[in-house]
Amino acid sequence: MSRLIKAAFGAAALSGALALMVTAADAVASSQTGTLTSVQSYTGESSPWTAQTIGAWGNIPTASVNITVPSGTTRFVDARFTAESICVGDASAWCSVRIVVTNSAGTTTELQPVTSTDYRFDTPGGAEEAHALERFSPSLGPGTYTVRVQALRITGITQFTLDDYAFAVGLVEP
Repeated sequence: MSRLIKAAFGAAALSGALALMVTAADAVASSQTGTLTSVQSYTGESSPWTAQTIGAWGNIPTASVNITVPSGTTRFVDARFTAESICVGDASAWCSVRIVVTNSAGTTTELQPVTSTDYRFDTPGGAEEAHALERFSPSLGPGTYTVRVQALRITGITQFTLDDYAFAVGLVEP
């Protein structure tokens, strides 16, 4: 590789690192480490689904997995969602997606990093395109849980459709 190309890559890397440092100063960090267990679940759907409600989270059909944390242990969840998406409406609005875990008592917790409605999965303008989201849970005690993906149409969005989506959930031992 020539010196000019190496210098260009170095400058681009430094520029990216500086941009991350500036935005990271305002971020709230969350992290988990562990070993992926043998428990991994996958689900997918090739039929389109359109969010019907504005301003309320809706469960995406078939993007739901039941898991069990064994007795006497703790685990956390690593969940990934990918989909072809189209978001139509006002240019200042967006379409949001989140992943949540619900325990057997019905308590629902958004996976980390928690962003509520601030995560812009897609924005108006353009054709259908691929998008992705990966999140992890806090430490979960023994019991059964449902991990699911939810979608939200912000006010100003006239259509939010997801198609050809996949949902992968893995249990991780801390």
